[in-house]
Amino acid sequence: MSHIRRLSLISNDQTTPTIPLSREGMSRLRTIFSIHVNLGDKLLNLKCVRSLTLFGGCIVELPKSINRLRQLRLLRIIRTNKGVHKLGFHWNSEREGTINDEDILEGLQPHPCLQSLKIENFRGEKFPSWILGKNSSGGLFLWDHLLEIFLKNCNECKQIPTLGHLPHLKVLEIEKMNKLTCIGTEFYGNYSGEGSSTSRGDNGRNAMFPALEKLVLKHMPKLVEWKDAMEPTTTTRGTVFPSLKKLVIEYCDQLISAPCHFPVLEQLVIDCTKSTAFKNISSNLTTLMSLTIGRVSELSCLPEQLLQNNAGLMKLYIHDCADLESILPREDVWAFCISLRYIYICGCVKLSYIPDTLHTLQSLETFGVSSCPNLRSFPSIQGVASLRDLSISCGVKVLPTGLQSCTSLSELAISSCPNLISIPDLGKLHSLSSLTIRDCRKLTRLPVGLSECLKTLEIGEFCEELDAFPSLSSIQHLHASLENINLYGWSKLNYLPDEIQRFTALIYLHICRFDGMKALPEWLGNLSSLQTLLLNHNKNLMEMPTFSQNTFAGYAGTTNGIISGNFMEFQPTPRLTVNFDVAVFEEIQKISDGAVAWDENGVFTVALSSLEDMSTDAEEAEVMAVMRVTEFAATCKAL
Repeated sequence: MSHIRRLSLISNDQTTPTIPLSREGMSRLRTIFSIHVNLGDKLLNLKCVRSLTLFGGCIVELPKSINRLRQLRLLRIIRTNKGVHKLGFHWNSEREGTINDEDILEGLQPHPCLQSLKIENFRGEKFPSWILGKNSSGGLFLWDHLLEIFLKNCNECKQIPTLGHLPHLKVLEIEKMNKLTCIGTEFYGNYSGEGSSTSRGDNGRNAMFPALEKLVLKHMPKLVEWKDAMEPTTTTRGTVFPSLKKLVIEYCDQLISAPCHFPVLEQLVIDCTKSTAFKNISSNLTTLMSLTIGRVSELSCLPEQLLQNNAGLMKLYIHDCADLESILPREDVWAFCISLRYIYICGCVKLSYIPDTLHTLQSLETFGVSSCPNLRSFPSIQGVASLRDLSISCGVKVLPTGLQSCTSLSELAISSCPNLISIPDLGKLHSLSSLTIRDCRKLTRLPVGLSECLKTLEIGEFCEELDAFPSLSSIQHLHASLENINLYGWSKLNYLPDEIQRFTALIYLHICRFDGMKALPEWLGNLSSLQTLLLNHNKNLMEMPTFSQNTFAGYAGTTNGIISGNFMEFQPTPRLTVNFDVAVFEEIQKISDGAVAWDENGVFTVALSSLEDMSTDAEEAEVMAVMRVTEFAATCKAL
């Protein structure tokens, strides 16, 4: 039987038959027909098989060993009850050579009932003909059931296959085609004949990508041109992307041209491309609801017609556009944005102007400007009654006028405003539940009049000339309501504000960069409601207070300071996670019960209450424990 080239295997769905061939005989097989047989890892012995047919009603996925069949040219999957709906072809991204990728994929034509197709790490220069609807005999067929296609890391391909003819394709994602320079008209297909869709647009015109709802193009560093479906000289016009609702283009740095026909587009994401491509795409949009723009070069302001023509726009997010100087060319354009609820602008270093007509945005709920240092004048928010979330991080000297009128405001964040010298009375913000004031180096005091609705307070990094943290006396009326406090200090600070001990409802306390502080105050151990204590980057912290066993439900902490002496002096509960210096690891690991300690050298269990059992060597080292800068967390449980 050593000369057998073709083999049929039949099973009763319960027993896998033994293949009656030696290893040498199996290496000579070229064709296998399997009926109700689970071959599993036996495929590893069939390395020379070129044609494999799997027949059965219980085929859910291909065996993982199938990717070892380097000579396989034809794979057929036949299910008695229903076809294989989802299929992926994956090659190892780190392999050497192409190993006939094109021939392999050409021979692996799926069943026409396929619904999802993924091709990843393919190194052929062109995709198989069956994607175009051509079978092995040269005839034509339609992928009538195909709903989604994913092409990823096909870096040798210089052309995207024709896909516009697929009548039910809803999702198309193409990522990392490094040699692609142009998406041409062949991408769409012809208006009639081969490659055309059977679907019809309005007035009987052919529709290309008739059902496509989501299109993603990512990481194509050489893509320069994306052509429209028809050349300028074409007289016959078809309907293109009649159903497309979401378009994502990211990291196509050289893209300068793109189509302009997206009749029902609702969500547009443009990141890391040229402004000309963005302007083409947005020029005829009328149905946009969400717009995200990032790292678009040579964009000084948004196109005027973009906001004028899209009254349904609800979300506008702009980030890291280095050339952006103004949001809009004219102040009155905001009046067209009657549905806008969310505006966030960050990392636009040249931005110097925002139209001062925000009061016309009657639906606006979130407005934020972050890391825009050249913006020195913030627009008035007088009359923006719907505003709930406001973030300011820019070069302003004073906060926007009308802040007190935003009575629905629940979150206010003011950070990295180096020129800000004061914050007005916030007493009219009765709904404010979260307040952040950080990294404003000219501030010397906290605002007054904070509402008792405030639950979270994040403050610090004020004027570094101050020797003490600003008084918290202006918020003492929050002692029974404030639950979360984040304190950020600076190099001169050597103690915490005493007022903290009066916040009896405090659950979470974060203390960071109090560089001069050597010991935490003893009263910290009396905060009976405190569940989490987080310590970060307190360089000289050496002593912890004594905590009762029931003080904490959990503990978390990091610092790059050194804690020495008796461990029980800084141990908040009998069990604590702590990061020890390598010098004491050999002694610590001898103790087998208690907390967990770790660093790059290992993970150890530590009983902090048993440190008296440690050797003389550890005592002579003064039991030095270095709390590392990297954040760690621990859960403390009562014994």
